Amino acid sequence: MIRLLLLLMAVGIGAWLAAWALSGQGYIAVQFGGWLIETSVSAMALLAVLGLAVLYGIMRLLSQVLSLPERWRFWREKKQLRQPVRRLQNSVQALALMDAEGASTALAEGKDASRWSRLLLAAQLAHASGHPQQRNQMLAEALKLAPEEGFTIRLLKARWLLQEDTAQSLAIIEDLLVAHPRQRTLRALRSQALAELSQWQHLSTYLPVAKQSMSKGQYLQLRQRLLVGLLQNVEGHDALEQLWQSLSQLEKRQPTVAQAYVQRGLTWGVSDKHWAALARAMDAHWDSTLLPLLAQVATQDPYQEIKQVQHWLVKHSEDAGLWWLAGELAQKVGLQGQAIGHYQHSLQLAPSAPAALALAAMLEAEAKPEAASALLRQTLVASSTPNRFEPLPQIQQAG
Repeated sequence: MIRLLLLLMAVGIGAWLAAWALSGQGYIAVQFGGWLIETSVSAMALLAVLGLAVLYGIMRLLSQVLSLPERWRFWREKKQLRQPVRRLQNSVQALALMDAEGASTALAEGKDASRWSRLLLAAQLAHASGHPQQRNQMLAEALKLAPEEGFTIRLLKARWLLQEDTAQSLAIIEDLLVAHPRQRTLRALRSQALAELSQWQHLSTYLPVAKQSMSKGQYLQLRQRLLVGLLQNVEGHDALEQLWQSLSQLEKRQPTVAQAYVQRGLTWGVSDKHWAALARAMDAHWDSTLLPLLAQVATQDPYQEIKQVQHWLVKHSEDAGLWWLAGELAQKVGLQGQAIGHYQHSLQLAPSAPAALALAAMLEAEAKPEAASALLRQTLVASSTPNRFEPLPQIQQAG
């Protein structure tokens, strides 16, 4: 609406100027050399306006002509900026078609300034699709194109090599830490690399330094791995007990930590401390995989151990392994009938090689070999995969 009003105003002003110019008001004479020009003032004003308009048009035309090189350069730059976007679109389309190789190729094409970053994306695709040689080649090319981005490129390489070649990853991380000693990600990665390489002594001194560089969950996970590694590799029974006593109650109640302590302690024989350590861990965090180890360190205080297992059965009555452990303890103290009942209940919950072998041995002791063989065959048929406690070939050998 505003444009229409402006157009009408411009037409009105133009019509008024034309009428004013044709009215012939005033008189003017211009003599130049042998020429004499006589006209009205209004006509001269109109010619002046037209002259100014023509001059403006000529100046605009010259400006456009002179700016052609700049406009051409701008158009080329704009086209070059569109090319990376198009390559990203082609890469996304290739990923949608589940063509990881085509996606990497689309990203790595071109020679624009953003190619190094697209090469990193292509390297990520190569890493995810299991092509480490292609990934390393793209990383090297990206580093060559953008050496000023060396920190980012080398950090990515270190992260990708962490599980694949931990020693090389640690070397890259430590080299980057020389220039960036307070970088949080590098500190966290170095801690993880030391854990992967089982360098527990180095990690024990470095982990407190890097604690603030990682989340609480990451720190607790690494701390737990550190404690397990230290316990598994400690030399001497006294050193083992000293290390165990230095741990907090919360750390002692971690199942993997308690398991490492007991397994290492078995090197010097069974102790009543072993059952207590595992029992406290099981009370805090139930872990059925510790049941075979509990059976191995049992009978230090059999009646107290049976009482503890009965307490667990109230909360975990559906755990077949726990019923097997109850049968083991009952059998060791001479409660044969109770042991048979526990083994049978364990087998009703899930096929178990240890329970089947123990029950079959008791049946054979009662002169029931046919029942024992039938039990083993039945357990073998019911089990499609090896049991979590013992391999099924033991049943085949016993049968």
